[in-house]
Amino acid sequence: MKRFILPAFVGLALVAASLPDAALQPAGDAPDFTLTDTYNQQHTLSDYEGQWVVLEWLNYDCPFVRKHYNSGNMQDLQEEYTNDGVVWLSIVSSAPGQQGHFSN
Repeated sequence: MKRFILPAFVGLALVAASLPDAALQPAGDAPDFTLTDTYNQQHTLSDYEGQWVVLEWLNYDCPFVRKHYNSGNMQDLQEEYTNDGVVWLSIVSSAPGQQGHFSN
């Protein structure tokens, strides 16, 4: 079984990731996809089969993102969960040429 979390908000994903396996009732496998992270590395979901995956949709122009990064809160969460074996992928959510997009 693939374990996959596609959060609208990272906080919801963290709550779901902390639940015991028995509490989760997935309807089926998530479709495979490939996304580019903030380091310009491509990741394909099927490469992480059997692992917990958190997708952090990132927009550095967002005031909520700035608040959580400037306070160190997001980095602390990333470290805590990745130390527990969770795959954490930060994905830029804005298209090239649009507000919030950046390139390395």
